[in-house]
Amino acid sequence: MKAVASAVLFFATAASAAVLWDGRFNNYTSATDFDKWSWSNQVGEYQTYIYGNLHGETASSWLTLGSEFKNPATTGEKQGVKVKIDAESTWNGGPMLRTELIPQTTNALTGHLFFHVSLQIPTVNPPDPAYEHQIVFWEGHFADIKYGQLSGQNGVADTLQVITGGKSIWSVQPEKGTWYNFILEVGSPGGLWASTGSDALEKVYTGSLNGNGGTDWHVGALRLPLNGNTQEITETDLYYSGIYVEDSGPTTQP
Repeated sequence: MKAVASAVLFFATAASAAVLWDGRFNNYTSATDFDKWSWSNQVGEYQTYIYGNLHGETASSWLTLGSEFKNPATTGEKQGVKVKIDAESTWNGGPMLRTELIPQTTNALTGHLFFHVSLQIPTVNPPDPAYEHQIVFWEGHFADIKYGQLSGQNGVADTLQVITGGKSIWSVQPEKGTWYNFILEVGSPGGLWASTGSDALEKVYTGSLNGNGGTDWHVGALRLPLNGNTQEITETDLYYSGIYVEDSGPTTQP
């Protein structure tokens, strides 16, 4: 009876959760849909203005949609996105290489909320671990998912980790081609949920992520220069899917 009661409670909680912003790519027909967004035409689920733009590129120059880019365990989404950076990915001439997606929504996305994202470091064109890659973060950097050697620090470079308050709260040497699922729980009590592949997410850290969320949430690739030197790079890719924000629960299936 206890197991049945727990199951009923789980499904009741999941059913009552509201998705405040849905960044899954079901409403996108092709990557050229990303090009329709502008400050004067704020359409779609994402703001798409951070990408290499020095030679007339558009957002779709760096973003590719396809079912092969999503976690197969995510049944509520038809496709994921491949995010690309290369030597031409300088945004407005800055030293960093960037291709990022940011929620387009009128919801403030603040409070006790659950930010979902699944990502994969692929076997083809994976990021160079010698460089720091900020791959999920808020503009205020109160909670970041990073890959690679952290700028100005020592340690194992081939590391995927979640950092808040200047400390790592979860880390792994990632297996290329494996999906890593995360829920960033902002507000109080706060915490981090994680799993791989099709496994249900479990809470692996309880505590404040030092922020209350917000819409300036970046999903994509930001690569810092190595020791301030010119970046050396061929194409680098990251895959993302299952991106959304809900107000309770959380839903623990990828």
